[in-house]
Amino acid sequence: MRVVACMLLTHASALLRSSGLRRASATALHAKKRKAKNKEPPKRAELPKGAARPKLIVFDLDNTLWQPELYQMRGKKPKANKDIKLTAGALDALHDLAGEGWEKTQAAVASRATATDWAEKLLADFKLDHGQSIATLFSYREIYEGNKRKHLQRIREASGVAYCDMIFFDDYTENLGDAAHLGVMGVHCPRGLTHEHWEGGLRAYARLKAQDTSFMGRMFTLRDLREAD
Repeated sequence: MRVVACMLLTHASALLRSSGLRRASATALHAKKRKAKNKEPPKRAELPKGAARPKLIVFDLDNTLWQPELYQMRGKKPKANKDIKLTAGALDALHDLAGEGWEKTQAAVASRATATDWAEKLLADFKLDHGQSIATLFSYREIYEGNKRKHLQRIREASGVAYCDMIFFDDYTENLGDAAHLGVMGVHCPRGLTHEHWEGGLRAYARLKAQDTSFMGRMFTLRDLREAD
């Protein structure tokens, strides 16, 4: 009886080890696939030949350019690429802006984040594939509590760029409504900036510009962008 019991225990132990190895192997494979996916090269926006491009592109930060939102850190100083990560669409957009053909387009940040020092540190710490800090892309940064209308007005004053030559990406319709009131075209990104928001927004901007309009106060949802294309 003891021999049988020992044999059963040995068999059970072997099964547990085997199961543990399979789980470890599956976890390692999943991590490897996830890492490989994260290393996919940025996807460039494909625009029609001769399409008008904005002179200035303004991004919200929390839940637009990166996730999660800074207030969710609950006192913990966040680290780039660990606690806070750029969205896939943000990486695409920022690599576009740092590349050829975008020399005449400036970028800015308009954020109501209260942890201004955290936001500035993250902007400095996030790097593009070639090592450039994304902070160097933003000529104007308005990061403080308040109405986005004030943020955009200050960016307008500092840059000299007219509202009709801007495009604004944000996750809150209230902020986009303020922008539209000023004459700034906006794109709603409720769960963060995606490539579809980025490319679709640029295409929508070009179509409006082709109408020779001096007032670009519109808010586009993802559905709007898809229907337009």
